Amino acid sequence: MQVKVKNVNFSYKKEQILADLSCTFCSGKINYLIGYNGSGKTTLFDLISGARVPSSGTISGRPNAKEVLYQTQNPVVFGALTGRNLQEFIFGVATGHSKIEIDKLSPHFCELYQKLLERKVSDMSVGERRWFVLFLESYLEKKLFLLDEPTSGVDPVSRKQILTSISALASDPQKIIIVTTHDLKNLDSNCYIHLLKDKKMTTFNSYADFVAISDKQEIEDAFAILNS
Repeated sequence: MQVKVKNVNFSYKKEQILADLSCTFCSGKINYLIGYNGSGKTTLFDLISGARVPSSGTISGRPNAKEVLYQTQNPVVFGALTGRNLQEFIFGVATGHSKIEIDKLSPHFCELYQKLLERKVSDMSVGERRWFVLFLESYLEKKLFLLDEPTSGVDPVSRKQILTSISALASDPQKIIIVTTHDLKNLDSNCYIHLLKDKKMTTFNSYADFVAISDKQEIEDAFAILNS
C-alpha cells in the first residue's frame, strides 16, 4: 500500500506552510515524520486525513475516511470511564474491529491489559492511558494510522510498550503507519524517515541511510546536519 503526496501546496492566513511537497508513504514498516516544531507536520497530517484540503497538488492512495485513524497528540478521554467502558465506547462507535484474543497476547501485555480494564482512566498514568488507547485502536479495521507524538511525555517503560504496539501494527502489509516524533533516539531501526524542512520533504528509505549523513553514525547528529 502507498499514499502518494504530489506537488502539494498549502497556505494558511496568507502564510505558505508547504510548498510543492512530494513524498510517498508505504506499508511494511513505520514511516517516521520528523522536523522542527512549526515545520508543518501536523498540517500534513490534516491534509492526508482529509481534515484540510491542499491549495494545489494531489494526495492519492488514501483509503476512505472510515479507514483512517488520526490520533492527535492529546486524545480526549473521559477520566470517569474505566478501561472497560473506554473499550466499549471505542469499539461501539467503530465501523468494525477484530476480537482481542487474550491467549495470543504476551504475558506482560495480557496482565497490563486486564489491569487497565478495571482502572479508571483518570487513575492511569499518561503512558498507561496512551498505550491502552493505542492498543484498542490497533484492533480497529483501519488501513491508515496517523499518530501524532504518541510517546510524548511518557515514562521509559510506557514508551517501550507503545513502540512495541506500533511496530506490531506496521508489520501488517495492509496498514500504513505514519508517526510524528521528536524522540529520535527511540526510532525503530526498521523504518522510513521523512524529514520536513523548509516546506519540503526528504525521504530516507532506511534508518541506516539517515544516520549515514553523520560521521558519528548518530541520528541526532544527522538531524542537526540536515537542518543546518
